[in-house]
Amino acid sequence: MKRLTKILALGLSAALLLAGCAIKTPATVGTVGDTTIPAGVYLLAQYEAYVQAQTLAASTDVKEVLAATFNDEDGNETTGADYITAKTLDGVYRYAAAEQNYAAMSGQLSDSAQQLIDQQVEQQWESMGDTYTANGIGRQSLQLWAENSYKQEALLELLYGQDGAESVSDAELTAYAEENFFRFSYLLLPYFDMNTFAALDEDQQEQVWQMAQEAADKATSSDDLLALAEEYLPQVGELLGNGMGADSASSYLVTGALVNYDTLTSYLGEDAAEQVKAMAVGEVRALQSTGYNYGAVIVVKEAVFNASTTLDSLRSDALWGLKYDEVQQQLAEEGAAEAALDQSAMNTYSPRKIKG
Repeated sequence: MKRLTKILALGLSAALLLAGCAIKTPATVGTVGDTTIPAGVYLLAQYEAYVQAQTLAASTDVKEVLAATFNDEDGNETTGADYITAKTLDGVYRYAAAEQNYAAMSGQLSDSAQQLIDQQVEQQWESMGDTYTANGIGRQSLQLWAENSYKQEALLELLYGQDGAESVSDAELTAYAEENFFRFSYLLLPYFDMNTFAALDEDQQEQVWQMAQEAADKATSSDDLLALAEEYLPQVGELLGNGMGADSASSYLVTGALVNYDTLTSYLGEDAAEQVKAMAVGEVRALQSTGYNYGAVIVVKEAVFNASTTLDSLRSDALWGLKYDEVQQQLAEEGAAEAALDQSAMNTYSPRKIKG
């Protein structure tokens, strides 16, 4: 594997002309433990860190991103350049530690997993190949990175799955699922026309909000939502002037949705999501939604587990939510402890050279 890694990395070296002499850029940036880090893998870690920094800096201009000052995910103030440098190293550390842990635990890529990885690499290269090439990243490095990402995810199961080295108990997974997943049914009374995007004015929105509160007072379970849709959607349609009637219920009524908190927030907005989180099972509330479903919503909270949703059906998602960040941190720390990286080589691949 070391020999193959070195061959792949050598193919990524570019030639620079300085004073009439051809000088090759470093093929690797050193080692982490017994894993050699090809330049292409380092540059891919750097580019992913740059993409993260773009969001935090609210810019897509490389110079602006590097110079920007913002708070990182932990709330610490940093500059774009420092953020990218730190996240690049984290990515490299995790890459190496995952390679070593996966091998130590006798992990193997199945044929189906390899096929899926190959398809993902093909699709990603088709959409991003020009950008990767401009940043010194070859397709072989993308392949190594994609395979490593799979290994990082597989380590979650190898470490903490049912047959893992430190398997998480069913009781712990159940408690996590009940606290962090949300099942609910809801009726949306929209504040805008979904076809023309024409919005109600403030007075009209207040009328719809009053309808939602009235409807919530009538509801005792999700079984009541269809009748409420048939009663109230035509009234909203009159305000919107779009002739929306009871036959539109399927577009505005959702039953038994099971989501995590991030998805819940995208549906309803943070304030409404917090209220759903605080609701008791069986409770009905009218909420103001500022998320994707913009309007007034009548929400019925339901139990996470039911006849069709068992712990086994949620096991993978619950394990991911419970342990993924911990595994990522563990890999970064293990890699950092074994790092023997070449600073001069990394300087060659400065963030200032990123092509946006």
